[in-house]
Amino acid sequence: MRLFRHIFTAVFITVALFTVIAYTACKKDACDNVVCLHLGACDGGKCSCPTGYEGLRCEVLSRDKFIFTFNGGDTCGYRGYRQYPVYLRANLLDDRELIMKNFLNNPDDSAVCTIQAIDSFTFMGSNNSTTYRGAAKMSNDSLWMVYHVEADTSSYDCKYFGQGLR
Repeated sequence: MRLFRHIFTAVFITVALFTVIAYTACKKDACDNVVCLHLGACDGGKCSCPTGYEGLRCEVLSRDKFIFTFNGGDTCGYRGYRQYPVYLRANLLDDRELIMKNFLNNPDDSAVCTIQAIDSFTFMGSNNSTTYRGAAKMSNDSLWMVYHVEADTSSYDCKYFGQGLR
């Protein structure tokens, strides 16, 4: 009886191991035929894209949807509402950057914008004795920015809202 129990146990373990090995050998890798661009990584058959890229295969530059002229205006701590356009253009030297022109309604003021997510970026810039830095978020064709400005011996916080026109 004891011999039968040992044989039965050995057969059961052998069949169980064979089943596990056969099952895992037949399981197909969902990433076998998936090619992710721009250093994206496949996870479960879908591409996980690095910051600055999106799309099924990470083939789309996130910054391209920000390239607009935004008509809007800002409100700052010490003054009322000012209306002016802001221009966002691609930085052709870096896929994750934009250049913002006409910042603070000054054609000489520009800022370098760095994509943080598919719908947001941070920015910073300076002109003479004025420096500024902030963050922006875009939804559909609307741009919201909050930023801090330091000019000479004063500083203030601002908010900008604009609608995009291509």
